[in-house]
Amino acid sequence: MAAPKKRRIAISIDMTPMVDIAFLLLIFFMSTTQFKKPEEVEVQIPTSHSTFKLPGNGMIVITVTRNSDIFMTMEDISLDYNNGLSEIRPGERVPHGKSYKAEQIPPVIHQLQIKRLVNRVVIKGDRDTPYGTVESVMETLQKNDLNILNLVTDLEEERQAAGKKVGAFSVPGTPESVGK
Repeated sequence: MAAPKKRRIAISIDMTPMVDIAFLLLIFFMSTTQFKKPEEVEVQIPTSHSTFKLPGNGMIVITVTRNSDIFMTMEDISLDYNNGLSEIRPGERVPHGKSYKAEQIPPVIHQLQIKRLVNRVVIKGDRDTPYGTVESVMETLQKNDLNILNLVTDLEEERQAAGKKVGAFSVPGTPESVGK
């Protein structure tokens, strides 16, 4: 005669503590993540083959728009406001960038270097910006012994891959669109 099978005892696991921990971790990562600050103006940067990565801090970005407006920003909005790179307009709470002329840039950068906030100068120009504007900024920096600077560009291979993924169009000026 076969022995009667023992009944299995149902196991119940309370998932409440695990859900609590998951939400705590989610809240922790959301509150400690540093997001990229919004840009003052939209700039379409030109392409290049360079793959040099810029550091996340210690740089000042000189943005030249297609209208030849010049803005300077650092990595943090509070740094911009505290150092006079941005201002709060009447009736608003959010700081907005100040427009500069090429001659006004070097003294500001020297003051930031004295405070040890800036060790790298980066120029980010729109691809439709007249070359004369970018040239005047670079000449002004060079006359004031700010010779080491970087230009921000888009990686050409990434732009081509993005154009292929969409499939409906190709980026003007890329090899697959030339001669068609």
